[in-house]
Amino acid sequence: MKVKMKLIIIAALLLIVTMAAFSVFLNLQLSTTSQTMFDQYLSDVSRMQANTLDKYTADIKARYNTIIAMPALQKFTSGTYNSGSKEFTEAENALTSLVNSGTLTSAVVYDGSNNIVLKAGAVADTVTNAAGVCEVGAQDNVPVFFNEDGKTTYGVSVKSKVNNFNVGLVFKNTGVANIIKQSKGLIFVVDPLNSIATGVAGETYGGNYSKNDATAQCAPYKDAVLSASSEPVSQYNTDGTIVAYATSAGSGWKAVAYQETARAVQNTSSTISGVTGISVALVIICLVAVIIMVIAVTKPLYKIQDILIKISRGDHDARVDIMSKNEYGDLARVFNDIVDNIIVSESRYRTIIDMSDNIIFEWNLSTKEVSFSNNFNKKFSYRAPSDHFADSFLIKCKVHPEDAERYTSDLQKLEKGQNFKHNEYRIKNIYGDYIWVLIRTSSILDQEGKPIKIVGVIVDIDRAKKSENVLTARASFDSLTNVFNRETIEVAINNEIELIAARKSEFAILFVDIDDFKFYNDQYSHATGDQVLRFTATTIKNAVGDKGMVGRYGGDEFIVCIKDSDMNDPSVIAEQILKTLKEGFDSDSGDHFTVNVSIGISVIKDNTKRVEEIIGQADDAMYKIKKAGKSNFGYLET
Repeated sequence: MKVKMKLIIIAALLLIVTMAAFSVFLNLQLSTTSQTMFDQYLSDVSRMQANTLDKYTADIKARYNTIIAMPALQKFTSGTYNSGSKEFTEAENALTSLVNSGTLTSAVVYDGSNNIVLKAGAVADTVTNAAGVCEVGAQDNVPVFFNEDGKTTYGVSVKSKVNNFNVGLVFKNTGVANIIKQSKGLIFVVDPLNSIATGVAGETYGGNYSKNDATAQCAPYKDAVLSASSEPVSQYNTDGTIVAYATSAGSGWKAVAYQETARAVQNTSSTISGVTGISVALVIICLVAVIIMVIAVTKPLYKIQDILIKISRGDHDARVDIMSKNEYGDLARVFNDIVDNIIVSESRYRTIIDMSDNIIFEWNLSTKEVSFSNNFNKKFSYRAPSDHFADSFLIKCKVHPEDAERYTSDLQKLEKGQNFKHNEYRIKNIYGDYIWVLIRTSSILDQEGKPIKIVGVIVDIDRAKKSENVLTARASFDSLTNVFNRETIEVAINNEIELIAARKSEFAILFVDIDDFKFYNDQYSHATGDQVLRFTATTIKNAVGDKGMVGRYGGDEFIVCIKDSDMNDPSVIAEQILKTLKEGFDSDSGDHFTVNVSIGISVIKDNTKRVEEIIGQADDAMYKIKKAGKSNFGYLET
């Protein structure tokens, strides 16, 4: 039989047996339990909370009387003042201070038509009628519930006549909220206007206040609330509830305690004792069952864990020997297959790395350990005393002084999850020579997006990089424009093709052709044409800067090679060239000339094309611009 089925049958039997025993015992207890104790309990609760309400409303009245007796409020209400008067400002500041201190949520002074003449607290500027701020219909100096404009927060409103005006205040309703919370949802409170506050058992106090009649809001309890001949009264209703009701002596607020009949029975002392005994027995039974089940379930898993530990310590022949015909046997077979595949994949991975000239490294940010592939020893002589990051080659490598500051800055960013971005450095190798390497990294992030491991590769680009430097040093320049000549720029592009795979980046070719160049030679002179060529070459060089190389391809044509075009946007450079050339220059003859060019752009993403094909693509893009009206740039994606 499958393990899953065994667990289901065992759990079902345990539940059926224990619940049946619990039900029989509970019914026996309920049949003999007296309801008198719970009747008395509800009566005591309602009486106690009615007394609490009396104290609470008395406190509200006292605080109200203290507030309206303030000189600033008395002075204001004794006359008629506009909003700019000194009396108005003093009264407003006094009420605002009370609101800010947490005593009030809002306060208003209003006339006999309920028009507000002064307000403070959570009162919108658009509210002009006091009925939206306090309970204007209540009896003077009698606290009642109030809900401001349908908000979810409620207060206790008190109002009365003060001199020439009415003063309405809304106090924070912490007292009634605490009564309901402390009674665990067994209480609802009714104010003299039959507004109701309720709480729900087991939930954080939220409650609701309603202006509806108490009979409509609490229909099951109407007889107890409105028709009781004496207080406190305990009554069984036809809907299966018990109600006890009491009124506070000084305020007329009502406290109603209620409960379901079944709950009342459950809460008798004898029932509680029985339930406690059953609970203890059930806990013991379930605990024993859980222990047995856990042992049975985890025993095979511990065997798999032991195998994993052996494999992690180098015993690649270790395998799980659980081959029973259930889920554990299936799990063991799948586990063994996965281990076989992992070992084969790891061997293949190590073989590929050892055969490669590229060096792979991993930096575990949690353990601060760094490891390098075995071929590291073929390139560098450093031997780390430990796997700790502080002892690693990343820290101890000998970087060329000109690259050291940039390397250190990039390494510090790496720990924060910012990868090396196609950066190239000169690092001393096993022979004591500085060689050019390219370092690329990738961050492995956890579920919160924080870096937990850095995986990187060190690529030897020394030969290609030195070829590039030699090319620059030995470059042949166009004598007229002082940029590379055609042969040199083609060699430079060919070198970029070789480096594109190692850098994992793109480069772009701009083919720049001067529009209507013949005009300068024919209408002015060849000397003017030469000045146009020199101005164009200088403009292009300034726009390109250190982002690439510029060469004269022939006549009035120029070639630009932009490195790392995924970061150095060719269109930005093209726009700068067009803009500066249109600003023009002053010739030796004193004439001011503007220059227009057409620029074709080809982006190169792999090393499969020859130099001639790449330049030809940029040339095609340039001719499309010529046909479209000249003096612009356009792309030909490859």
